[in-house]
Amino acid sequence: MSEEQNKLDAFFTSSNNTPQPEEKEISSSALEDEFSKLLNSFIEESNGSTASTNKSLDDFLGPTEEQKDTSPSSLDSFVTTSAINSIDDDRINNLFENTEDVGAPIQLTEEQANLKPEELELARAVANFQDGIYALAEKKNLKSPTTDYSDSQLNPNYKPSVGKKIAKYLLESWDILNKYDPENMKRLSKNANDEEYLIFAESLSDTDMQLVIISYVEILINLEICEVKYEQMKEIALKNRIKKELYEEYLELQERKNKFIKHLKEQNFPIDVDRLINNYFRAAQNDTSGAYKALTKNPAMFAPIEIDKMKPKFFGLIKVSAEDGIKMNQKIGNFIKKLKI
Repeated sequence: MSEEQNKLDAFFTSSNNTPQPEEKEISSSALEDEFSKLLNSFIEESNGSTASTNKSLDDFLGPTEEQKDTSPSSLDSFVTTSAINSIDDDRINNLFENTEDVGAPIQLTEEQANLKPEELELARAVANFQDGIYALAEKKNLKSPTTDYSDSQLNPNYKPSVGKKIAKYLLESWDILNKYDPENMKRLSKNANDEEYLIFAESLSDTDMQLVIISYVEILINLEICEVKYEQMKEIALKNRIKKELYEEYLELQERKNKFIKHLKEQNFPIDVDRLINNYFRAAQNDTSGAYKALTKNPAMFAPIEIDKMKPKFFGLIKVSAEDGIKMNQKIGNFIKKLKI
């Protein structure tokens, strides 16, 4: 069972569904859970954008590898693109109609009532599966597997760590099926796709076992859907975070610009202050240190000294010279150097 669990972990912690060493899996899973906190903070603004980013499951799901035993080893082999596309909804509905006598229809719990559509479908499929497993275990006096999964963990959205809990429960529950009806389970190979699982369910006479197999298929499909949705929302949240950070940097930059401009204009220097500061900040984007050095040593590099605005000396008797412009340039630079902004 430990080998099976490792493969399950790989599905939820690797983008290409390739099993990785245990340390990497744990690290990746932890990052996903940390990221889920960020995702929740952007959940509302993300909802308005998800429609434009929806992609086909064809891009996300890959083909399964052939297996020979009767217990699934990883979610890689559970669902394939062709299987999802070929699932006959009428077949699922008809099979569930045939199992109505197993128990009353599942009503929404308080936890389920708060779930989004994708998460709700997954929660209902898990509930059906659990009911079927309990029924099978009770008939043969078998010990039902336990799980710390609960529907509340799908609120406000699905997270990979929750998917791992569900997948682990599926694997442990599969042992109940093998012990309950080993003869029939021998007919089901590991490389079976979803359509073949449903055909297998149709061939069963035990309605409890039918319920388990059908719900099992629904869980796998809904897990894939939730995984894809999570990745889409994560990408949106990352973009939103980058936009937010860029906007905050922009506001901070504008505030610094305004402070520079305000202090320089108060001195009535003969220079286009707006042009001076805007050109400086533009240059600072490529070379902060070099641009600041130029600003304090030779501000005229960013905006020329307006000599015609300089007052003549000695009551207008001595005209302003180029030398006076050089001195003013130095004066402006020294003033900027003393500014604490």
